[in-house]
Amino acid sequence: MDDGINSFKALTKDPRTLAAGGAAEIAVARALKDFGARQPGLQQYSISAFADALEVVPRTIAENSGLDATTAVSALHAAHAAGNAHAGLDVATGEAKDLGAEGLTDLYLTKWWALKLAADAVATVLRVDQIIMAKQAGGPKPKQQSGWDEE
Repeated sequence: MDDGINSFKALTKDPRTLAAGGAAEIAVARALKDFGARQPGLQQYSISAFADALEVVPRTIAENSGLDATTAVSALHAAHAAGNAHAGLDVATGEAKDLGAEGLTDLYLTKWWALKLAADAVATVLRVDQIIMAKQAGGPKPKQQSGWDEE
């Protein structure tokens, strides 16, 4: 009951929907990988890793439906590369097809908030990592005690 009410509330705020079955995640992951490949330095690795993390959603859908996850994600990538940007994973057949045409959609706001919060979490982790890397290793130096071994 709560899911239906929350979905209705989200639809009244923003009625946009996206194709279901991991289509949005694969589309964003492909765009991020293309963007990351054009970035200089170490930034391209973090962008690529974030894109790989987005593939967890269609991989989880495939695993939960009893499909081979690697084959399913590969089929989604192939469908998107062929120009079908709305291709999602059909759990009944295991193939990649336009689920939006069949009326299976996800709420736009849900995906937007998920990406925003994931990006915020990544930024926080990277910020903490930079702080840790900036500190000198070994902690504080011990105090010098003069004459401690003299009798």
